[in-house]
Amino acid sequence: MFIDFKNISDNSRLWIYGSAKVLTSDIQISISKKIISFLNSWVHHGNSLTCSFTILHERFIVIALDEDINQTGGCSMDGLQKLILKIDDDFCLDLYNRLNVFINAKNKITCINSNMLKTNYDITEDSLFFDLNISKKKDLSSWLIPIKKGWCKRFLD
Repeated sequence: MFIDFKNISDNSRLWIYGSAKVLTSDIQISISKKIISFLNSWVHHGNSLTCSFTILHERFIVIALDEDINQTGGCSMDGLQKLILKIDDDFCLDLYNRLNVFINAKNKITCINSNMLKTNYDITEDSLFFDLNISKKKDLSSWLIPIKKGWCKRFLD
């Protein structure tokens, strides 16, 4: 059962997919329709899942599931992954490239492959990036962190 993102529990589990390209309003509308349709019928062992989604900063597709109400697994997760793969294919977003780093500099988000961090002289260990590895909605308030505190620090060494 899809609910508004602001109404889903802060303890909800998150899946975040970062797009290598900016999601225009037309793409966001199309993606939103597909995801809402899926989430409204998302079930696990016959139980409706309380879930939501949002698109943040024109880059990030965020799926939330309130596991305190019902948990998911197996086939229901496969369904979500198939949907995201289809969206990725339809719009060429590079959503599954976990080596992409989303840098926030000068109020602009740039997607850079982690292997290129060292060659970009504007990026330092104090540069801020979005940590897509967070797992709870409440963590969205602190997902923008310096590279020196994240998984991609090793690519600057």
